[in-house]
Amino acid sequence: MSVTLVAGPLGVGIDQYAQTYLAGNTVQSSRDESRSGARGKYYLFASADGKTRFALLLLEEGTPSRAGLPPTPAARPSPSASPIPPGKASVTVRPSPTPIATPVPLPPPAAPVAYVYGLYAQGEAAAFDSQLPLVEEMARSLTLERPAQYAEERNDKFGFAWRLPPSWRQARSFSSGSTFLQQYTSPAFGTDKRQTVHASLTLTVEPAGGEGTVDAYYKAAMGKAGDTVSVLSHTPWRGGFVDVQHSETPVAVTRAKRYFRVADGRGYTLACDARDDIYPKVSHWCDMIAATLRIGPEVTAP
Repeated sequence: MSVTLVAGPLGVGIDQYAQTYLAGNTVQSSRDESRSGARGKYYLFASADGKTRFALLLLEEGTPSRAGLPPTPAARPSPSASPIPPGKASVTVRPSPTPIATPVPLPPPAAPVAYVYGLYAQGEAAAFDSQLPLVEEMARSLTLERPAQYAEERNDKFGFAWRLPPSWRQARSFSSGSTFLQQYTSPAFGTDKRQTVHASLTLTVEPAGGEGTVDAYYKAAMGKAGDTVSVLSHTPWRGGFVDVQHSETPVAVTRAKRYFRVADGRGYTLACDARDDIYPKVSHWCDMIAATLRIGPEVTAP
């Protein structure tokens, strides 16, 4: 039994693409499916002899729905099938080349107008039937994360607005005269000793202090970090900085991304913390959420 994630540029219609899986098999049922900005179908089908069963979820998403996402790398071309039968040798003799005019490079291919996402499951009939409820649950859980479609949360008192995925649950919130803290917990990224493992996202707003510059704010924030924290990378980010940090204690090994900005005398720190082994799974998602954060004059800008 296997389940494969399907994702990539779509060069044909979704129904035509589905035929690359369905051709030669017997479709047993199908239903329409939709996710935020994407539509498609879910199929159950079997091989002609009935010994193998399949489930296929395909969703087609147009380019406009992908606003704000990084570009998708171009797919590598599939190797062409060799016309030479196995076990046969082939030798080709070509004449010496003669000078020719330098060819004009072809224009780069146009960006795809649609993308496909989905799940493809297959297995022996008996095993497939026993696992089908789990496969269907996985198919229902497949979500296209699009920051432009997240609900915006705005706080005029502390001068910020950002967009958060509905799958991140608010864990705690604190507000005083000049300080604000809000923390969210991610969906499960793994399990350990029968308990789910999550990442956390914490936004802190506080007086920038000192000179009110991002450099001074960053220095003060790092002064409170403690001896267990080491900085793995430090790069500019939207007028501030983003760090990748590592922390190791007798209890846990964690990695974090921390985004630092300053506006109107306030310092803003967005911290994405995760256990070291799940950090690679959540890091890019945190980047997407951080990119929606607007502060100070950005909140009211048209």
